[in-house]
Amino acid sequence: MALEQEFYRAMAHRVRELAGRADPFIRRRLLALAERYEAKGGKPSPVSRSAQRPSPPLRIVPPATAIPGSGEA
Repeated sequence: MALEQEFYRAMAHRVRELAGRADPFIRRRLLALAERYEAKGGKPSPVSRSAQRPSPPLRIVPPATAIPGSGEA
């Protein structure tokens, strides 16, 4: 049983690492998945909890028409 718990803890850790690089929508889904893995794996480790980072600010990209010289031949 300990091997199965370790597997789920490791999966939760991997999913949290992926969530750290994902966009906000996917991040929420990945963190929810990590929570389910942790529930199956037993008590969550303090390392996986501290791996959660706040969402980075959204980057706003102007439309191509607002960029001077774009689209003109």
